[in-house]
Amino acid sequence: MIARLLISSLPKRVEEIEKILLEIGMKNPHPDLLYFETNSKLGIEQAKKIKDHFAYKPNQAKGKVVVIESTDNMTPEAQNALLKTIEELPENGLFILGANSEANFLPTILSRCQIIHISNPTSHRTPTSEVGYEKDIEELLKTTIPERFEYIEKLKDREEFLQALVSYFHQTLSTPGGWIRQAPKDHLDFIKELLEAEKWAKQNVNIRGILEYLMLVMPLKK
Repeated sequence: MIARLLISSLPKRVEEIEKILLEIGMKNPHPDLLYFETNSKLGIEQAKKIKDHFAYKPNQAKGKVVVIESTDNMTPEAQNALLKTIEELPENGLFILGANSEANFLPTILSRCQIIHISNPTSHRTPTSEVGYEKDIEELLKTTIPERFEYIEKLKDREEFLQALVSYFHQTLSTPGGWIRQAPKDHLDFIKELLEAEKWAKQNVNIRGILEYLMLVMPLKK
């Protein structure tokens, strides 16, 4: 189960947090929700409280939820204290972190989170484009490595396709209610590869090389 890291300005991510909570039938306050508002103290003591919260069974909801509106001032020590919790979230555990950017996070935290950049609706791909990529990805899951490489070679917008891959595989983890569903190990391993690939792309690594590597390690749909 993967923690969600929402990157945007504070008002946008608070709005997104409220939307996610509504999707699972929850709002703050709630007995199964541990909510840290902006400017809350975020140290090792709070990290222990979060760990303990996930350790207990839910009272009313399907799972336990933790929300941190702003993690921009979280110390490296507190991040390290949270690392094991993020790695071992319970099956129906939902952990939402918010930040203005990824700059203050340890690489070990970033590699274990689903990073979601919240942008204006006008910056999103058109529905036609999304549907097209979804169909393409479904086909690529069934094809051979040479056929996958041929597809990457012909792509006109490789950056857009990388984001489509990330979106597609994360969406397959979510249930209609917004919780995270059980997934095969090779599926989860590939999502970790996608998170690394996003970081490589931001470091100006050749995008075609990144996508060809992903085609090599992408699971085969049986």
